[in-house]
Amino acid sequence: MTGSYPSGDGWGIRGFQGVSLLDFPGRVASLIFLGGCTCRCPFCHNPSLVLPRLLSLGDELPISQVMSDVARRMKLITGVVISGGEPTLQEDLLLELLKEAKALGLATKLDTNGFRPRVLEKVLDEGLVDVVAMDIKTSPLRYPVATGGRDFGPVAESLEILKNKASHCILRTTLVPGVVDLEDMEEIASLAQGASEYHLQPFSSRVTLDPQYEGMSAYPPHVMEEMARVLEKEGLAVVRLW
Repeated sequence: MTGSYPSGDGWGIRGFQGVSLLDFPGRVASLIFLGGCTCRCPFCHNPSLVLPRLLSLGDELPISQVMSDVARRMKLITGVVISGGEPTLQEDLLLELLKEAKALGLATKLDTNGFRPRVLEKVLDEGLVDVVAMDIKTSPLRYPVATGGRDFGPVAESLEILKNKASHCILRTTLVPGVVDLEDMEEIASLAQGASEYHLQPFSSRVTLDPQYEGMSAYPPHVMEEMARVLEKEGLAVVRLW
């Protein structure tokens, strides 16, 4: 195993959680967080994994140390989640982590925003990922608002890849007022056909990348329920995370 990967703009492994009961459906898992991201979502709750000026304040964790920590928990865990940031930005590191996890006999889950479809396709083709969870931030035309200027095109490619190649695909949306509304959910429902599960989570304004979103009110439960029903009406299996 390599000691660490070149960090670029603060990249590398930037966080580790030994045991999680929430992040891998049906499994107890370890979480590995990679730094750097393709997007600048104003409502992002992990700016310390996204912004170079914040990444530069933290330490990069060696892959050997992280995988040793994973191996020590083999009596507790049955899976590993690679999250971020955006893990597909660091293709070589992502591939090695997934291969190491598979060598330990662990199930693997990848969290992604879908902006690097070729990397997503590669890890699926190589049989390195059991579950993919991908964000659908809003309807296609509003993607630049949700992501800090990125268009929906690469995400559309990733959706097709998931529909054709993923054995278990979770799509997920954070219900941010001003970013996604009922009309957007109707568009999303048509895009999401074929997903194994659709996770909806409330917006949290405690920490956000854009300070203007800090303290902003989330949707009330009855509005989130309406959004969930839009997806369910189109046959999607909705998991409510509230």
